[in-house]
Amino acid sequence: MKAVVKEKAEYGIKVVTDAAIPKPGLGEVLVRVEAVGICGSDLHIYEWTPGYEAIAPYFPRILGHEFSGEIVETGEGCKGDFKTGEKITSETCKSCGQCFYCKQGKGILCLYRFISGRIGFERDGAMAEYVVVSEECLHRIPPGVTMEEAAMTEPAAVALGAVERGGFDPGDLVVISGPGPIGLMAMQFCKALGAGRVVVIGLEADRKRLEVAKELGADEVLTGTPAENLQKIGEWTGGLGAATVFEISGAPAAAAAGLQMLRRFGDLVLVGIYPETIPVDATRQMVRQMKTIKGSYGGASLDWDRVLNLVSAGRIQLKPLISEIMPLKEAEKGFERLRRKEALKILLRP
Repeated sequence: MKAVVKEKAEYGIKVVTDAAIPKPGLGEVLVRVEAVGICGSDLHIYEWTPGYEAIAPYFPRILGHEFSGEIVETGEGCKGDFKTGEKITSETCKSCGQCFYCKQGKGILCLYRFISGRIGFERDGAMAEYVVVSEECLHRIPPGVTMEEAAMTEPAAVALGAVERGGFDPGDLVVISGPGPIGLMAMQFCKALGAGRVVVIGLEADRKRLEVAKELGADEVLTGTPAENLQKIGEWTGGLGAATVFEISGAPAAAAAGLQMLRRFGDLVLVGIYPETIPVDATRQMVRQMKTIKGSYGGASLDWDRVLNLVSAGRIQLKPLISEIMPLKEAEKGFERLRRKEALKILLRP
């Protein structure tokens, strides 16, 4: 089968045509992939930026963890909840269900999830014609949700998980720093949960993405310097500052600027992957102002169903985020377009 493979711990990928079609193991299903997204994590792996060294021992590895498809085979030990022919999307990795974090409903922090492996990281992923996933990870695609939209459930669950970590109330001003796909999804979730004014911050190079943000409901977009943006936030809040800042760009400077934009007792939610240490004046900005910094990683299993239901109900729009759908053989072109910020979200169709 065709597949996108990361072979070495260096820049680039390779599209192969002779990858073996995988076989489902105990409790697993074989899925024919219909659409698969290029994630920001995939782009980092493509560029081989710091923070992904732990997956190098698993190379060569088929990439891809945002996908939708059709079940074509079930392995032994499956419970029978899902049948061949069903359209599904899948979580990246199953959790044990028994560890301290799983019992708290925090399966994304499961102590043993790396043993089974995440698709596209420790085990082969979905940038291929077929992928094997655990039956426990499956989610049915509800009526009214296209296969392309369903392929974006994973990043949308990440966005929803981040918004759930925020501490804003209805009517509050919130800030989204970083107008990528997850940022624009988070912006929509904030609106759906009653945020008063949602401000999206980006760079001048993000102008097209910020235009999409406005189309999807952003109240304000900013491309100024940190000082200029801080002044605007102050004007809109009577000098208080934002209730919550969601930092999704992964830029340490943006995270530091986000902390300054917060009102006292506000929450800074970090979602990006940061290549460097974030400078923080803990005494003046956190202790004496009682601000909180929270990390957000992935989404809970229930978030996947929430996302699919919201898309099905027309409350969240994912289609406007899709810049292009490309054949799998043109994957490298898609990665390069994203690296140059010429696209927002690119899906591959095996």
